[in-house]
Amino acid sequence: MNINGNPNGTRGDLKMTGNGQSGGGAFRNVKIMGDAIIHADTECEMFKCLGNSEVKGVLQAGSVSCTGTLKVAGSASGGSFRTQGELRIGGDLSAQSVSISGVMSVDGRVSAEKAKITGELRANADCQMEELVVRGMVDVNGMLNAEQADFKLHGHSRLRELVGSRITVKKGSGMSLFGKLFMGPDGMLTAETIEGDTVELENTKAAVVRGRSVTIGAGCSIGLVEYKDELKQDPEAVVSQSAKAEW
Repeated sequence: MNINGNPNGTRGDLKMTGNGQSGGGAFRNVKIMGDAIIHADTECEMFKCLGNSEVKGVLQAGSVSCTGTLKVAGSASGGSFRTQGELRIGGDLSAQSVSISGVMSVDGRVSAEKAKITGELRANADCQMEELVVRGMVDVNGMLNAEQADFKLHGHSRLRELVGSRITVKKGSGMSLFGKLFMGPDGMLTAETIEGDTVELENTKAAVVRGRSVTIGAGCSIGLVEYKDELKQDPEAVVSQSAKAEW
């Protein structure tokens, strides 16, 4: 089955069950329940993947929902992106909200107002978010900048820099089915630098931690802590060096 969108006129729906192909274009709703390939840029109000699909171009959608496997060769942008399966994006991702209970891999940058991760996020470049809630794992090959960052760790999260206004990293308690199957019982965050106004850490390994108010809890191993107002340290935490900053 071959279906092409209409880039100029009234938008129709694209529905594919079984094996199908499309030349891309502009649609109202896209729903895939089998194996599908879309060979060019695609724009739609809703994109729903219940099977295996590939967009060989850019995807722009009001909402994207994936419970199967979706691969986007280019960048993706739109309102909400939600995956309970596997979503792979070859370029950047820009969205209002992101919800991950499966696995999302982004080769470029990630930009979102809100992100909730109970599965796994893998990003190959910097991530920018206003509100970030992590109940799973993140692997960011760059800086993660979030105004509010709330981690409850399951498995090993890794990033180069974590920057925000309020940063909270706690050992996870309770676990989703995804966590039980893939993440293991213990969580750990590894970073080169963590910097924020208020920083509260558990189960964290970092070379440098900077903040106005800093709390280093159990399970932490920190090279240097620089703080402006106060530093609290759990007896079980390891801090090689601490200094009150003048900035």
